[in-house]
Amino acid sequence: MTKRASTIQDVADKAKVSIKTVSRVINNEPNVAIKTVKKVETAIKQLEYQPNAFAQSLARSKPKIISLIYDTPSPNYISHIMEGVLSFCYKAGYEVIIHPLRFNEIGMLRSAEQFIKKSRLAGLIVTPPHSDNIEFIKLIEKLDLPKVLISSGLDLDQSDCIKTNDEEISIEMTNYLIKSGHRKIAFIKGHPTHLSVNQRFIGFQKAMKDANINIDNSLVENGLNSLLSGEQCAERLLNLSNRPTAIFASNDEMAAGVIKVAYKKGIRIPDDLSVVGFDDSPMTEMITPPLTTVRQPLDAIGEKSAQKLIDKLEDRDISHESIIKSEIIFRESVTRLH
Repeated sequence: MTKRASTIQDVADKAKVSIKTVSRVINNEPNVAIKTVKKVETAIKQLEYQPNAFAQSLARSKPKIISLIYDTPSPNYISHIMEGVLSFCYKAGYEVIIHPLRFNEIGMLRSAEQFIKKSRLAGLIVTPPHSDNIEFIKLIEKLDLPKVLISSGLDLDQSDCIKTNDEEISIEMTNYLIKSGHRKIAFIKGHPTHLSVNQRFIGFQKAMKDANINIDNSLVENGLNSLLSGEQCAERLLNLSNRPTAIFASNDEMAAGVIKVAYKKGIRIPDDLSVVGFDDSPMTEMITPPLTTVRQPLDAIGEKSAQKLIDKLEDRDISHESIIKSEIIFRESVTRLH
């Protein structure tokens, strides 16, 4: 039979003091007699009482609760970021509120303000697209709340950000396609509100320019980071009389949309068309052929974000790295042209 966890009431009863006194001892408040402190500490030890971080935080001017704010169509992305944040916060003795905030919802800023005030947060970790939303960032600053912004495309203080090397790794991916003999390379851009995703197109442009390859505007499509938008972009690209030999999609869902349309049209991948994506979501190994893509160390991004925020909250040195490196995962969706 599992032993019942001790409560603050058990500690108060054993030490023969009030619950309020136990709370004051736990929170290191002044003006508690040393004799009383010792009695409470002995009771805590004997009962193996674990104070609840949420309850403790209510009595502190600096609560040990942070929130991870997200709105993303990719459950894979947020679940890995979340894992990293929770892992670090657990070790550091902080509680985390995972809070969805719908980016396009009317009254989003008002509901965000209500949530922040109600939750008595110590700080915020913010994921895209909110980390690119200037109005939301101004709200956080108005509320004087420490923050760390993940993958923000805005020009902000480095101490507030954890960034990914989207432009650099996109140059690398484009160079891989060029070295494989491709010149007619199409690019499907990401959602216009996701500034960091658009760094991927900048990387593509730079690599093409450095290789002296002109970018054909008819081979550049505007996607919305979704499977459906990938399909719509692929329909247009693959109906061109002079269709591309390779397509670089800004995320894996759009790349999957390309593969789906190619399959319907009888276009073989990679024999007739090479396709690459970005994110290394779980489906990239499941689709046929498995997709060459970019892997972002999402757990590490979450962990570093939590570390940077907690260091801020506890006035420690925050000179940790602010750019997390991604890597290309080579699979079977690219062929070399002879």
